Amino acid sequence: MKLDDMKFVFVPSIVNIEGVLEGLGIYSKESLALDKLKKKISENWSSGFKEAQLVMWTLDSDESEAIPLKHMYAQVCPICDERTFWTDVVEMNALCYLPACQAWIESSDIEEGKVDCGWPPIGFTSQVDSLEDALSSLRNYGAKIRASTSDDSDIFTHRTLLEEYEKSLEEDST
Repeated sequence: MKLDDMKFVFVPSIVNIEGVLEGLGIYSKESLALDKLKKKISENWSSGFKEAQLVMWTLDSDESEAIPLKHMYAQVCPICDERTFWTDVVEMNALCYLPACQAWIESSDIEEGKVDCGWPPIGFTSQVDSLEDALSSLRNYGAKIRASTSDDSDIFTHRTLLEEYEKSLEEDST
């Protein structure tokens, strides 16, 4: 069978804290499956998911294994301190799905072997040598934010600041 004749389906799924796998449908286009997966993570960031996948199956074939396109694990975000930071071990990148945070890590498009990371709300970006260095850079920045708010009951905690930033984005778009 020629590659042009092959047909594929894309299957996103997510695993909750108890280990229960939830299928999110079967799609004929990778982009639709990825959009569904990202939407599920974004809209349910506080629901306690721990793992997510996007796999590709070849139709009408004898293959018994799917091809992993994304395999993501939830971690505590180094900036906002919520369990919303999803690391993709296939593409070696990460993103916080808390809408007000969105801290990120990805391989540099400009310098091979380098890793870029950042925090969009204030335009913080950094280029480092490894994924571990990127996590460390974001952790240091997150610690500075938390240190600047001495009392968690204070209205200006880091979470409140992030929520206020998100509201300002909504106001700007209207």
